[in-house]
Amino acid sequence: MDSTAHVLGLIRRALDEFDDHPLEVSVRRAVRIASLIGESHVAVRLGLDLQVTGGDPAQHRGDIDRLMADPSRWESPSEPGPATTAMREYIRDRVKSDDPGTVLAHSLANIEYLTKQVPSTQTSAGLEIDFTLRQIVERARLRTFSYLVAWERRFGYVSVNESIFGGYKAQVDKMLAEGVPDLVEKFTAVYRRMNEAAASDPDGLAGEELSHALTTCRRILEAVVDHVLPPRSELSESGHKLDQPAYRNRLFQFIKETSASKTAAGVTVALGKGLHERYGAIGELANKGVHASVALQAANLCALNTYVLCGEILLLQQKAGETRSAE
Repeated sequence: MDSTAHVLGLIRRALDEFDDHPLEVSVRRAVRIASLIGESHVAVRLGLDLQVTGGDPAQHRGDIDRLMADPSRWESPSEPGPATTAMREYIRDRVKSDDPGTVLAHSLANIEYLTKQVPSTQTSAGLEIDFTLRQIVERARLRTFSYLVAWERRFGYVSVNESIFGGYKAQVDKMLAEGVPDLVEKFTAVYRRMNEAAASDPDGLAGEELSHALTTCRRILEAVVDHVLPPRSELSESGHKLDQPAYRNRLFQFIKETSASKTAAGVTVALGKGLHERYGAIGELANKGVHASVALQAANLCALNTYVLCGEILLLQQKAGETRSAE
């Protein structure tokens, strides 16, 4: 099971069983999900509702620390970290309205005990405390439920997108492995080199690495074109060269020869032209010098678009072969 499907399963189970268990169970589930998907602020904020008073403060800090995707972001000199922000929200949520200096720092489990198991003192002060505790619970209930609903919607979209691209990727990877197996390693090399540059110094310049990634993407596309339409000495009907250097001409010639309709051919041609324009823009970016983090994003998009076009080309070849076999 992929990670998205796993998380979506956890979210849907938490929602389906939300009213069947004590609130603290749903909150613990939501904390787990928030920690898994890297939403540290949410993990800490909901985790604080589970925390009991007393004990060793250092251990309590460690318990909350471990919920964060990046504990080093607990706080920073320049701006409050997710833990600090969550703590401020927690205090505002728990402060007594008639006594701003008092914070009702009960865990949800303790509040449930106090409101259900211990008879309320029939005094105005006792009733006020009971009402305030119940308000805390209802706010926590709505907060947790709304997070779960938002995550279900978000990961539901992601799951659909992954299923669409996943099926396409499996098909393209199979064709790459059978037709041009060395290209799989070249794709991997592009990502590896760019990730190393961004990890070492995100604000450092990575023009050379970006230029290398661009060259690799071009070579990958050229190798796929060589595979489906090897160089020809003769010119095309429109007078364009189809020799080794003219791989772009050969790409458009291949699309023309294999597409069943002009409309389908036009879509792939547009994709090819757009990719070449992207190559040019990224080349200018590399020459100017660019931060590693920006270069990584540009290289990733370049590699992704190259991969999609290569898939289109190989699928066209496959369909053309199936048509010839049927005839």
